[in-house]
Amino acid sequence: MERACSIAIIGGGPAGIMTAAFLDKNFDITIFEPKLLLGTLLPTGGGKCNITNAEPEFKTFAANYPRGEKFLYSVFSRFSALDAIEYFNKIGIKTLTLGNGRVFPEKMDSAFVRAKLLEQISHCNIEKAKVTDIARSVDGFKITAGKSEYYFDKVVVTIGGHGDFSILDNLGVKIIPPKPALTGLCTRTSYKNISGLVLKEVINKQTGLCGDLLFTHFGVSGPLVFKVSSLKARDDFPYTLSFDLTGGKLPDSAAFQRVLNSNPKKEIKTLLAAYLPKNFVQIFLNGCGMDGDIQCYKIDGKNRDLVLEELKNYKITVTKPRPDGETVMAGGVDLNSVHPKTLECKNISGLFFAGEVLDIDGFCGGFNLQNCWSGSFIVANTINTGK
Repeated sequence: MERACSIAIIGGGPAGIMTAAFLDKNFDITIFEPKLLLGTLLPTGGGKCNITNAEPEFKTFAANYPRGEKFLYSVFSRFSALDAIEYFNKIGIKTLTLGNGRVFPEKMDSAFVRAKLLEQISHCNIEKAKVTDIARSVDGFKITAGKSEYYFDKVVVTIGGHGDFSILDNLGVKIIPPKPALTGLCTRTSYKNISGLVLKEVINKQTGLCGDLLFTHFGVSGPLVFKVSSLKARDDFPYTLSFDLTGGKLPDSAAFQRVLNSNPKKEIKTLLAAYLPKNFVQIFLNGCGMDGDIQCYKIDGKNRDLVLEELKNYKITVTKPRPDGETVMAGGVDLNSVHPKTLECKNISGLFFAGEVLDIDGFCGGFNLQNCWSGSFIVANTINTGK
């Protein structure tokens, strides 16, 4: 009887478990994971598990990845979000779609999704040992984990963006140094006294993105900041962000002058409360060096333009990402080292990568998990079919 192909999956997160689930059950599959299997899935979507996004067009879907967009065209064209939803329904995870296309399990419970996915890998061997090295052997690969050595025909690396990339040192795989993305940002100015305050629908001038700006005890956060932090993940710190606090409602000085002329007796602090939260107005005016009690008709052109400039280009200097605040990392295995149609290493036959171990990261909304589901399918399909 011919020996079954032996496959090691390094990492028991979403990409690793889904790869094992998609692989032919006749293979001899071993998953290496020292921590809780699918433990990283539990906090996703606030514990409700935002498993994907319902955007049907794969190029539009891929536009939500600051790194990896074009690489993912081939991946998503072969296993889309709709394919993932169909698979989840097949294994008993019924889904529903909420705002912004976010797809959740009907039970709104990550633990339920975890349990259902683990049911799909009951045929696999689980090694609760940390892999410290992967090296080529005569017929395949030698894996060192704990005090033991293991030999496999093929290896799939799914250690995520936070994993120990040094295990690939002996294979010479090029790694783009990971940096935090989708994270809150620490700022030079302290906003502790207004922690929790939200500025609605502001525009970040560097990226053109619009959303809510949340002030926190460490700096700024919220969905808008997460996106900005992702787009600027490889920028050097410190850097300065500029925001249009009016959301584009005051395009120029003429427009602002018309507002002032329409409210001549109104105090500037009262006028600005139409654009900013009342408890932020005084902080804003202090930054302008202006008395909030001054009436609008007394504001000359110089002070008008000073206020408008501050409104349209409110500057926040960022010093670093929030420590331990990132949800994904920008960086990982260089995409130039990997075949996009198979996710196999170009220089090492039998070595595959899936999920966030690759230099691919997406915005919030189910995009990072979909990268795991689609990549896992591509890897498993390549191994299953032998091509």
